[in-house]
Amino acid sequence: MPRPGPSYVALGDSRAAGPLIEFSEHRDLCLRSPDLNYPAKLARLIGAATFTDVTCSAATPAHVISTAQFVGTRFAPPQIDALRPDTDVVTLSIGGGGSNHLPVSVRCGALVPGADAGCRDNPRAEQLTVEGIAKMAPQVDAVVAAIVAKAPHAEIYLIGHGGSVGRRGCWPNLPVSDADAVWLDRYFERFNQIYVDAAARYGVHYIDIAKAAVDGGHDACAPTGQRWFEGMLPQSPAEPAHPNALAMTAIAEMVADDLGR
Repeated sequence: MPRPGPSYVALGDSRAAGPLIEFSEHRDLCLRSPDLNYPAKLARLIGAATFTDVTCSAATPAHVISTAQFVGTRFAPPQIDALRPDTDVVTLSIGGGGSNHLPVSVRCGALVPGADAGCRDNPRAEQLTVEGIAKMAPQVDAVVAAIVAKAPHAEIYLIGHGGSVGRRGCWPNLPVSDADAVWLDRYFERFNQIYVDAAARYGVHYIDIAKAAVDGGHDACAPTGQRWFEGMLPQSPAEPAHPNALAMTAIAEMVADDLGR
């Protein structure tokens, strides 16, 4: 008899939910795109026998493990409630909500073409970077620990941040100087060390979508059809500075390839 497909549960925030990719399918403030986000694509790729997607825009680590999230018409229970001891695969995108991504990025914004905000040399930007990483690291660690405890036999995948900012700016879609873009790319690399460390500590997997996007020329400055992440002025359906449908495919394929290793 054919082997049944895995039981798969997707947890996380807007980077997994896929806001605005399938706008007509949104039913609440989770803004979930049910067919084109990476959880849905991964479920199809691995032939999941059961698939539960509880990802939700604006979710924080607390919304995954302990706190109900208001989604406009109801309160969504903590996402971890979707896990079972026999869950086979779990994906997690979390850590944007409550991070310092926005205040750091704002300091890099160039108001006019050719301007250079110089955030790479801004002590406050560096302070926010250090503080944000220090604040989010234990929260992400707690989420991963809780998932491992609730689904001890699952293959668990942590999806990193970044990918929108490469090593160049493109005003007004990505209004930063090239030098500041390089610094922002490095900022996300530093932030992603949270996931690298958690993956090593708990024996789970880390997916570096930022490296794949930037090294492959798929950042927000890439042409339509090659761009995986949208900038401030999306050219394909997606929330600004978020993954579009091409990124969702890339993430799903990276996880599926690793599962098939």
